[in-house]
Amino acid sequence: MLALVALAALVPTTTATAAPAPAPPNTIVRTDVITDVHPFGWKVAAVAIEYRSNINLGSADIPNSAFTVNATANGATAPRTVVDVYTNNAAEIDTRGPKGTPGKFLIIELSSDDRNSGALVYAGGRNEPIPLTGAYSVRQTADITDANGKVRLKAAPYAITSQGQINPIVDDFISGTYTDSTGYALNFRLYTPQARPEYRKDGFPLVLFLHGGGERGANNITQITANEGAAAFAAPDRQASDPSYILAAQVPVGSSWTTPAQQAALMELLDTIVAGNPIDKDRLYVTGMSMGGIGTFDLLPKYADKFAGALPIAAAGDATKMPLIKDVPIWATHSIDDPTVNYTTGTLALMNALDAAGALVTRAQWAGNLPELQAEAEALRQYAQAEAAGSHTLLTAYTPGTTPVNAHWSWVPTYLNDVMLDWLFDQDLQDRPAPTTTSVTATTQVVGIAD
Repeated sequence: MLALVALAALVPTTTATAAPAPAPPNTIVRTDVITDVHPFGWKVAAVAIEYRSNINLGSADIPNSAFTVNATANGATAPRTVVDVYTNNAAEIDTRGPKGTPGKFLIIELSSDDRNSGALVYAGGRNEPIPLTGAYSVRQTADITDANGKVRLKAAPYAITSQGQINPIVDDFISGTYTDSTGYALNFRLYTPQARPEYRKDGFPLVLFLHGGGERGANNITQITANEGAAAFAAPDRQASDPSYILAAQVPVGSSWTTPAQQAALMELLDTIVAGNPIDKDRLYVTGMSMGGIGTFDLLPKYADKFAGALPIAAAGDATKMPLIKDVPIWATHSIDDPTVNYTTGTLALMNALDAAGALVTRAQWAGNLPELQAEAEALRQYAQAEAAGSHTLLTAYTPGTTPVNAHWSWVPTYLNDVMLDWLFDQDLQDRPAPTTTSVTATTQVVGIAD
């Protein structure tokens, strides 16, 4: 009996063990919209969903149909068109690696052609930002599986709404208010370039950007979002080749760049920024469109020795003052059929006055809707003609019926043209050419397809 008991003690007993708890789902942490300063204005380009854990789908693609996105603006809700969905390791549009890079973020890119893609609303003659927090809703309508067929993100029975927004380039501009010596307050945005050893000695160039009439106000943001003006100079590719400071102040309602108090405060702010930062005083540039182009031609006669070059767009001004700036490098652009600022009495009259004053004006004309590379080839040809003739004054007119969206928007093809921006950064007060007395006309004329 004792032997049987001992033997029984050696036999293992079987006890029931609890099954392991299922792994918790990969839950969402937050959702943000990603904006883009598009040539035609500020737009919502994507939605970024952040998850608690990494998403690794291997080689599997995510179908666009797996998500629906709706946007609400001005009380109306309508769907957005999903054009791509992929994982990423940052809340950015395809910048940190190839699409599908494993990470905690799911990026849902949206079509810029959607009528409700804008992040601005134009009302009462002004652009104002649309509140985007809560304005976008996203629902996952199908399971997302990895390359092995395993479900990594389950479809959701409800939609999630946007909690904030990410603004590439725009967020790199500091927001400030400057009060000048008379007590006049001026809102502004300032972009500061990254430190570069080769610029430590002479300093960085600075671009003074003057917005158009539709960006007047007190929001201190539409002057850098309503179009690509300031953003074109702050874009990563441009900063890689021409790192620069960019100053973009905002005119209040009821004022303009030619208002004496506004202009005085602007120039005092400019001098303050130049004095307090590593900026090359020989490479200060001014550019602007419409009201900003008018402001450019108003500033130049008063500060001809301050600015190394100017890029005025859709401008007008006082032709009698052009002799004061005949030695200032200027590349002006304007659509011939501009319905808002007349080309003939505006830019053309000013350039003719510069011609009469002894500036050597190189003229060219091409379609405003040419493909970018073709437009840049035309600009390069005009630049070369000006160089060969010893000209520092250029006029580009866009053929009637070809400027995208609106004939007044000649800034769209201008700020998209890298050659024109290259020309601006090539100007230096130290290299200012001597006065000239003859005129040259370039014969370039390219016909494009009218919109």
